Amino acid sequence: MVSAAIGPDNCQAAPGAQRLGHEGWGGPAPWVQVSLLHSCPLGRQRTGGLGQGLFPTHPAMFEGYYPPVIVEMNASVEAIEGSHVSLLCGADSNPLPLLTWMRDGTVLREAVAESLFLDLEEVTPAEDGVYACLAENAYGQDNRTVGLSVMYAPRKPMVNGTMVAVEGETVSILCSTQSNPDPILTIFKEKQILATVIYESELQLELPAVTPEDDGEYWCVAENQYGQRATTFNLSVEFAPVILLESHCAAARDTVQCLCVVKSNPEPSVAFELPSRNVTVNETEREFVYSERSGLLLTSILTLRGQAQAPPRVICTAHNVYGTKSLELPFQGAHRLMWAKIGPVGAVVAFAILIAIVCYITQTRRKKNVTESPSFSAGDNPPVLFSSDFRISGAPEKYESERRLGSERRLLGLRGEPPELDLSYSHSDLGKRPTKDSYTLTEELAEYAEIRVK
Repeated sequence: MVSAAIGPDNCQAAPGAQRLGHEGWGGPAPWVQVSLLHSCPLGRQRTGGLGQGLFPTHPAMFEGYYPPVIVEMNASVEAIEGSHVSLLCGADSNPLPLLTWMRDGTVLREAVAESLFLDLEEVTPAEDGVYACLAENAYGQDNRTVGLSVMYAPRKPMVNGTMVAVEGETVSILCSTQSNPDPILTIFKEKQILATVIYESELQLELPAVTPEDDGEYWCVAENQYGQRATTFNLSVEFAPVILLESHCAAARDTVQCLCVVKSNPEPSVAFELPSRNVTVNETEREFVYSERSGLLLTSILTLRGQAQAPPRVICTAHNVYGTKSLELPFQGAHRLMWAKIGPVGAVVAFAILIAIVCYITQTRRKKNVTESPSFSAGDNPPVLFSSDFRISGAPEKYESERRLGSERRLLGLRGEPPELDLSYSHSDLGKRPTKDSYTLTEELAEYAEIRVK
């Protein structure tokens, strides 16, 4: 009997056949048995006894060749910018495969081996993408891919759009950046949020009918969990001049200064006109005009010296490409202008005169009050002054009454020498008054005494 093994007929493997146990055979076999092996090897890890076959009475041994199968590969990988990344690809095949790492058709690394690492040092966003591993030998090939996502903070935002506009126009500004993941974008002006989007790489700001208040500095800020970046840009709004109400003139002694404050963009030309003298002074005449610009404000100061007489009318005119504006400057505080012309010495003299006038008016009113008092009016009865203290005795009482009368006159504000007084005292007759009882008399005596003035 002749026994033979023939390789599988359904795959590319071409095993060699070997006859076993034929040493004791004598002559030619009277018959031949042929067995067919129908299988395709799947690899040593799965088939266990690959390379062995059993025929009816005798086993047959053979060596198998098969194409590669990728059996080990990273899943999708996320890495922070600047970190180290290692990608692994492993394949099973016989013979050993040629392993190749590729990206966008470019070969990065290759070797004949069971496994191959691709090391990326300090990855950058430029290395973000899809990587492919290709395994091949003479009997076939296999390939698989893995995605690498590099996470990073936003790049400095870029701003595109109109940076100069005329008052009333519509302005559109686009702010964009790159980051992974997408950032939160916000546009600020003076800490006020004007527009914002979440997880977008672009933000557009629309400003319809811009005004001078829209002129200024803006911020575009991009941020995600890995960091924050910002950029600034300036929007310039151009408009005709506006003369502010704080513009005015003021005088000090013989000098007049006029202040003209103009808000304008672009910077205007400023001139001062004196119509009564048919004179126009512009900012180029440094002897008379000083100008200083701060932002959108231009401050011009006109100085006129030797103005002893009344100050002249002054008109401020501002002009730029968008228009002209004029304003007659008011003089602030006419009373202050008068004091400025009089000067310090004149002020002291005027103050002294004012005090004298006040004293004269006060004295006149006091005299008038004394003259018009009913107690001192001309008539049958002489004026009477009352005193709450009275003594019945001789000369001492007369002296005391004179002293008290002088005090009363001083209280009434009377000036000069006291008039001659004829004083009548009732002490000599008090004991002879018959109609009053002692109690009433004592009470009346305690209350007052009469002093008659002739």
